[in-house]
Amino acid sequence: MARQLARGMGSFFKDCGCAKPTRCPHPYMIRFRDALGKQREESGYGTQDDAIERLTQLYAEKKTTAPSVAAARRELGQQTVEEYAKQWRPRQRKMTDYSTGWHVDSSINVHIVPRLGSRKLNSVTPLVVERFLDEMESDGVGRGNQVNIFRVLKTILRDAYAKGGHGGRPGEGSPGTGVRPRAGRHPIPRLREEGTDGRRRGPGTGDRHDGGMRPA
Repeated sequence: MARQLARGMGSFFKDCGCAKPTRCPHPYMIRFRDALGKQREESGYGTQDDAIERLTQLYAEKKTTAPSVAAARRELGQQTVEEYAKQWRPRQRKMTDYSTGWHVDSSINVHIVPRLGSRKLNSVTPLVVERFLDEMESDGVGRGNQVNIFRVLKTILRDAYAKGGHGGRPGEGSPGTGVRPRAGRHPIPRLREEGTDGRRRGPGTGDRHDGGMRPA
C-alpha cells in the first residue's frame, strides 16, 4: 500500500501500467510544486523510500527558500551535465599535476559526457547513476578506472549541489551519486574519500584502490 504524505509535500507513483506496480522493477516518479509554485516531476527513484526522501527534502527546501533563490537554482539545474562539467573543469586550479588533469579530462570526455552529458543536472537520480556504473562495467571498463571516473562524477555533482543546481547530496542516498548498493551489485558509491593508505585523494588521482567492489 502506498504511503500517505503530509499535505503539500507532493506525491509519488509509477507510470508503467503494470498490474502490481509496487512489485514491478520500474522506477517511481515524484510530482511536487517548487518554491515558485510550479508543478514539477522527477523520475528514476528505485524505491518508495527514495521517492519519499526526495519529496521530504524538496518540501523542507521550499519552506526555507526565497523565490528569487529558487529561480536561480532552477536555472542552474536546467544545465546539462556536459555544460556544467565544461564550466567546472577550468575552476579546478588545484590540479597542477599534469597526469591528474589528464585523468580527469579523460573521465569527463570519454565516459561521463557520452553517457550522461545530455542529462539535466536536476534529473541525475540514484537510478541514473547506477545505470551509468552498470554501463561502464558492461563495456569492460577496468575496476580502477571505474573508481576514478565515479569520483570525478561525484565531485562535479557535489559542486553543483553546493551551488544549488542539483537537489541531492552526492554519496548520501539522494539524487546524484547517492546510490544504495543492493545484493550482487557493485558498491562503488560507498567509496571513501581516502585511499588505502588513509590519505585523502583528489578526483582522478592514480589510486587504484577498488573501494570494496565485489570480487571477480
